[in-house]
Amino acid sequence: MLEQLRELRDRKGYDVSAIIATGDGKLGKKLEQEGIPFRCFDFDFPSMKGWSSLLSRVIELARLLRHERYDVVQTHLFASMVLGRLAAWLADVPVRFAMIAGPYHLEAHTPRWIDRATWWMETGLIASCEYTRTLYTQMGVPRARISRIYYGPDATKFDHSATQQYDLKREYALPPESQVVAMVAYFYPRLPVSSWTPLFLHDRANKRQEDLIRAAPLILRDKPDVRILLVGSGWTEAGEQEAAKAKQLATDLNLGDRVIFAGYRNDVNSILSSVDVAVQASLSENLGGTIEALLMECPIVATRTGGLVDSVRDGETGVLVEPLDPQDLARGVLRVLKDPADARRMATNGRRLMLEAFTLDRTVEALDCLYLRELAKAHRGYRWSVSSVRAIIALPVFARLALQLAWDMKYQALWTSGWRPFPFLQLQAVARKLRAAIGRGRAKIRRLTDRATSEIRGKQDATSLLVSTIPRTAACIRSTCIRLWTDALLRTRTVTAWLRLQPLYAYGYVRYLLRNTALLGRWDVFFAWIRGRKPL
Repeated sequence: MLEQLRELRDRKGYDVSAIIATGDGKLGKKLEQEGIPFRCFDFDFPSMKGWSSLLSRVIELARLLRHERYDVVQTHLFASMVLGRLAAWLADVPVRFAMIAGPYHLEAHTPRWIDRATWWMETGLIASCEYTRTLYTQMGVPRARISRIYYGPDATKFDHSATQQYDLKREYALPPESQVVAMVAYFYPRLPVSSWTPLFLHDRANKRQEDLIRAAPLILRDKPDVRILLVGSGWTEAGEQEAAKAKQLATDLNLGDRVIFAGYRNDVNSILSSVDVAVQASLSENLGGTIEALLMECPIVATRTGGLVDSVRDGETGVLVEPLDPQDLARGVLRVLKDPADARRMATNGRRLMLEAFTLDRTVEALDCLYLRELAKAHRGYRWSVSSVRAIIALPVFARLALQLAWDMKYQALWTSGWRPFPFLQLQAVARKLRAAIGRGRAKIRRLTDRATSEIRGKQDATSLLVSTIPRTAACIRSTCIRLWTDALLRTRTVTAWLRLQPLYAYGYVRYLLRNTALLGRWDVFFAWIRGRKPL
């Protein structure tokens, strides 16, 4: 975001500013160094302060946008996208875009339906990889409303010829003939089992350093001089715990000094220019670190997921492997290590492709064209009449979001585990018994019909046929009707008894909602007064 704003200002003459989330202040300092004005805002979503806080922040942000009179508002991450989308639409900003940082939120249940319910408020969506654009089209978004613009880095910072070579082998005392396979990524914590998390990431860490560690014995079997270099620290304390688990896994596999944990490094460019293979084994990813590695002309092996297939084209700019498959990952790494000439060809092709379509220059050019095209079609100025109408429309939209999100956050997990707020199971049991009774009645009638048919075929005399068949038919029909009536009566009594219990079920359900509150005792007294009895 910072680089995009700087380049749009310096190269295209835009008047830029930023609204950033409150945090540790690092981004604010970088913006100050670049001379970009900014404001801090609470983008916490979903808010732990309640829906009144969320609504008030949307209104506050809309007022800020109207005050600043922005021509274009572009959001990036999911939380800022949701609040910024609602506020910009409400404020009647002429051009509104959401640049999607990655497909992660579109692969999880709750953020996907939130995006589906509100995307129409945008002038357009900017997918940062082809997979993201595909997910949106599957959601029903018209393809004409989706642009694809990559998050390109500054190519001047990733130039193999201008980067000083770094002697990794000397620093880590590696044999001169050894080959180094590196993964540059944080150790992220395992993701929880939640509707906010994609199913394939439940209780898994995303970057999958452990898959490379498990692939190491297979690699070492064919190439015993290989060393695995894991660059990156743990993201938060939970991430440090994952790093510790990865170290223990390397110990359990008897890898010894074959796997090196380098921790945090600020010289990633030099490392990428010095290793033999770079690996990205993520499960959900936009472009990961593939652009930087290919700009440094480093041969790369990546999983076939997300946007990695846009930059790493199998056999052309790198090697693609299946996610969560250490054997296939080992195959891809060995393919690169065993054929250095082919690896160099793919790395050269990779840098050429990155310079053509995946750099910051290309990103800024594409954004400028997109802005100018939409501004030419958009209205000028902010219209109070439109904002007033949208404020009325926003009430049911916001209410729907609030109710469904409250359900997802509070009751979805309970429902999945078997909890029901009303006695649906009892009603289902009554319905099953009623269906069984009707089935028995139909079976009796079917047997009666079959018996009568067989007797008709066997009788020659019509008089004897009537004498023998009519009494039996009447008796059978009479017994069947009596049985059906009896079953229906029993079912009616069961249903009546069940209905009589509904006030108690409602009473218990409200008590569940009011648990641990001061209103619980008042509810007991009120319900007892309704029934004319003493409180339970």
